[in-house]
Amino acid sequence: MTLIAALAGCSSPDPGPTVEQAGQTLERHITALMEMVDADETVVTDPGGKDVPCGTDGVKRTYAVKSTFSRLDSNLLAEMAGTLGTTWGYKVHEAYRFGSPRTTLKLASSRTSITMETLSQHEAVAVGETDCILRE
Repeated sequence: MTLIAALAGCSSPDPGPTVEQAGQTLERHITALMEMVDADETVVTDPGGKDVPCGTDGVKRTYAVKSTFSRLDSNLLAEMAGTLGTTWGYKVHEAYRFGSPRTTLKLASSRTSITMETLSQHEAVAVGETDCILRE
């Protein structure tokens, strides 16, 4: 029994998703998020799909959209954050502060972060990026 425990302790940790996999997750989550909060129109402002150099020998991926809503909703940011949290388990990384209509949520297991900002009661943006991941 102790041999199994010792071997389990020596195994390397799960490296997590590759930058490509994390980038795809980011795009799926942002796209689904805007559908789930009933955006009338969503325009991709950063199609991502490219390695962006970061750190030492690292790269990250980005993806961003801007959405418009016909409904008048002063709680849109809270709804978006709640949807990310309950659907995929994102956690607040940078909390909303009074006077700054934005918040950032992070999902460590997928190595992704999404910053959401309401530009008005009818417009919102979601800007995502992956962690800086070592090149393979």
